[in-house]
Amino acid sequence: MRLISRHPLKFITLFIISSFMNCSVVFAAQEGNIKQQTNTQTPATTNVTVKQVLLVRHAEKSQINSQDPQLSAAGMQRAQALAEQLASVALSQLIASDYQRTQLTLAPLAKEKALTLTVASTKSGISAHIKHIVALVKQEQGNSLIAGHSNTLPLIISALGGPNIGTISESSYGGIYQLQLKQNGKVILTQSHFGQ
Repeated sequence: MRLISRHPLKFITLFIISSFMNCSVVFAAQEGNIKQQTNTQTPATTNVTVKQVLLVRHAEKSQINSQDPQLSAAGMQRAQALAEQLASVALSQLIASDYQRTQLTLAPLAKEKALTLTVASTKSGISAHIKHIVALVKQEQGNSLIAGHSNTLPLIISALGGPNIGTISESSYGGIYQLQLKQNGKVILTQSHFGQ
């Protein structure tokens, strides 16, 4: 007994060699303990925000009859207000659709932060567009800002694990939807506003 207490590793080695048939049981038990310890996390650990995703609808568009209008004067002012409001927010990715109004909404902020706009095409349909955006967000370690449309923002939020926000009115501008993606898989949504 003294030899065992002084040299536990030698005892385990001898035990495994002499009981080869039972070694799988020993390792299985050890693996079970490791798994149990790995899965044991404190609430403080699981509640950590892994990344944030901010989503905005494009700013006011020009009333000129066009399938791809630019921003109106009010829209350009709102885009500038967005850049000013998010100047201190850490962002590593800006995502827009292939429509000018979303790209122009993010243009002042992109210039301010020296970030390149990533364009998620809509040419293959809305479903493919949403999947592309979700993939871009997931592969980026930092925070993302997405400029979308009244019909795509609710879908993007849901696809990222957020709640159903319902329909966004065509006359609604300036909403910021902020998703906090937690380590435990939870997604917290908060809303704020930018511009007048």
